[in-house]
Amino acid sequence: MKKEANVYVFPASPDTEQIKDYLSSRGIAFKIYDIDSDQKARRHMLEATRGACAAPVIEIGDRIVCGLDRKRLEETTRSEPD
Repeated sequence: MKKEANVYVFPASPDTEQIKDYLSSRGIAFKIYDIDSDQKARRHMLEATRGACAAPVIEIGDRIVCGLDRKRLEETTRSEPD
């Protein structure tokens, strides 16, 4: 199975394009959720992070990466099974 990610962002987040580029360059399909206008996505993000992270949040499988933490993102994309 191909890796997929959910990315929770505010529309004006400067990290959004970098996250998209990173995931695309690694062949990871993703869906962007605008938590400013999508309250269901906002609730899911807050539950998944237990309120410990602010957007952007990247969810890959059952793993969460808070913000554009390149080291953690690399570890997560490497360790998450396909």
